[in-house]
Amino acid sequence: MKFIPSALLLLFAATFFCVWLLERRRRHLLFFALAFAAVGGGTIVQFALWPPDIGYNTIVSAMLYAAGPLLLVEGVLARSGRSMPLALHAAWFAAIVGVLCYFYYVDNNLQIRVYALNIGMGCIVLSGAWKLRDLVRGNVIDQAMVWLLFGLGVTFFVRVLLDKSSIPSDDIGAFFESEFWIWAQFSMSVLGAASGLGLLVVVCADIVLALKAERDTDPLTGLLNRRGLQGREARLHPVGGHKPLSVVACDIDRFKGINDRFGHAAGDVVLTGFGGIIRRSLGKGDVAARTGGEEFVMVLKDRTVDDAFALTERLRREIAGLSFSELPDDFRVTCSFGIAQFHPGEDLWDAIARADKILYAAKRAGRNRTFAEGVQLPSAA
Repeated sequence: MKFIPSALLLLFAATFFCVWLLERRRRHLLFFALAFAAVGGGTIVQFALWPPDIGYNTIVSAMLYAAGPLLLVEGVLARSGRSMPLALHAAWFAAIVGVLCYFYYVDNNLQIRVYALNIGMGCIVLSGAWKLRDLVRGNVIDQAMVWLLFGLGVTFFVRVLLDKSSIPSDDIGAFFESEFWIWAQFSMSVLGAASGLGLLVVVCADIVLALKAERDTDPLTGLLNRRGLQGREARLHPVGGHKPLSVVACDIDRFKGINDRFGHAAGDVVLTGFGGIIRRSLGKGDVAARTGGEEFVMVLKDRTVDDAFALTERLRREIAGLSFSELPDDFRVTCSFGIAQFHPGEDLWDAIARADKILYAAKRAGRNRTFAEGVQLPSAA
């Protein structure tokens, strides 16, 4: 029975390792696996009393217990594209192991060793939660990760405070019979299972969201694809119809000729560059999608037709002034735009269809220009 906490921790370590083997780009999964393996190894060292020498046992278990939260925090940080400096890792590790060694070899006090280990592990986990505090304003998954880390860190302090009177000061035999040790085994099992399941839920949610984003995103431009735009439709409708919403249809002029003359690799470079320019031009709440080969749609929130016209004219001039690596230096890529105002109660795709008709009017008028409802540019500026 005493090895149940170890078995649970090692089971989660194996689970995260197997998931990492399937998702190698998610390196935080490997950190999670190593974290559970380290703490699981620490419990085995303590429960089995191996090595049997108490001093060596203290050092080995301290090293494993200190490594566990450090690896866990590094994994959580890596999930968000962050990391803890190696020097800080080393400082935390050295502090915990050093304090435990001091209070065995210099001033032998089991009670202080228990305090130091639990408080040290708690501080490491709470420091990770503090580094990620800005994620509290993020999505539900990010919030869950921060609160999971915070709750785990607090429990290290709570379990010491609740059972500190039952910790013997120097009797190892009495320690393994103490209420604290029994509570520690129970809490280790519960915390290990809760933390492991919580992290697995977060990992599964991350994978599902990534698959959904991959399904809804055009891999070449990084913009939404048609399906992704359809999925955003409900959120794009202006509430009550009071705020303006402009729909822009875009098309790269004579794109087929670029593919035919310079090859599809050159066409891909143009599409990638065009998509990047559109992404950089979007404001908060705006959405852009690649809906066809060289066809794009922008939905601009809180923008009148005049606002959208000014934006697209800037885009048109910027694109016309660019040079692309796969094209001759003197070759210029141009594009045309059609702008329509979204009408209250109208289907978004009806507005897109109107913008598309205006776009083709611009192309028939000579290309490299912007046409909009109520506003026309008779010649390219």
